[in-house]
Amino acid sequence: MFDTNQNKGNNVKLRRLKHFIACLFLLPVLMLSCSDEGITIKFMVLSTVKGFDGYYIIDGDSIGYFSATENAYDTAMYEKEIDDVEYLEVSATTREDATSIEIKVYRDDKKVKSSQTNIEDPFEPTILNLEYSIGEEDEEATSS
Repeated sequence: MFDTNQNKGNNVKLRRLKHFIACLFLLPVLMLSCSDEGITIKFMVLSTVKGFDGYYIIDGDSIGYFSATENAYDTAMYEKEIDDVEYLEVSATTREDATSIEIKVYRDDKKVKSSQTNIEDPFEPTILNLEYSIGEEDEEATSS
């Protein structure tokens, strides 16, 4: 009556078709999860009473320069968001009469590293440096 070989062949074809359709639905999901999206970080430099000048180096390659002057509240601030970065160096030098300087690094709006100093002799410029590599998370910075 029924040809069992034909039924087995149809079952195999049906299973292959189901697997093919499942793969078609999974392909876009896999492509999205495998996309190599760059990491965006933001750094911020702040000083009190007077401004500062400085530079940043991205991945040991690109150099950018910045400066900031104090506002009416005796605070100077500079911030920069950077895409596709693995390593960042920041250096800032205070201007005469500054009383403190701080560099902060944020990843996904969460502080991951910072460095700060209060200036003992405001008549001498103070240099503050910070280096950050993706994945390096400063325990003190992330807990605050």
